[in-house]
Amino acid sequence: MVSLGDVAKEVFLRIDQGAPGTPALTKSGVFELTKAMFDVCSQALAAGEEVSVPKFGKFAVQVREARKGRNPHTGDTIDIPAKAGVKFKPSSVLRAAVGEIDVKKIKAAEKKAPKKKPAAKKKAKGKKKK
Repeated sequence: MVSLGDVAKEVFLRIDQGAPGTPALTKSGVFELTKAMFDVCSQALAAGEEVSVPKFGKFAVQVREARKGRNPHTGDTIDIPAKAGVKFKPSSVLRAAVGEIDVKKIKAAEKKAPKKKPAAKKKAKGKKKK
């Protein structure tokens, strides 16, 4: 998983700091800039607008209408309220880049990744049995 800090660090490394006419940026400045960019995108989506990033994709709000559903545990019919979510449509450039990924390498890496061990059970505190 890539965090906001990771994105900001990578952006900082990719900016040509010595280019004439460009302001010098610090790592913390780039982090704030990256954070502000995502805040602006979030606010635009909350206002119902689309956010389009060239060569990456488009984010849009998708409204799901209210509907009837069924509780699988009890079998009762329930009302599911309307809600909004975010839909992402990748650009053709992004789809092509992801399509070039070697799926066999990803699956092999997933198999090699260490599995998380379950948390150790805590011993109950109390009276000791004799």
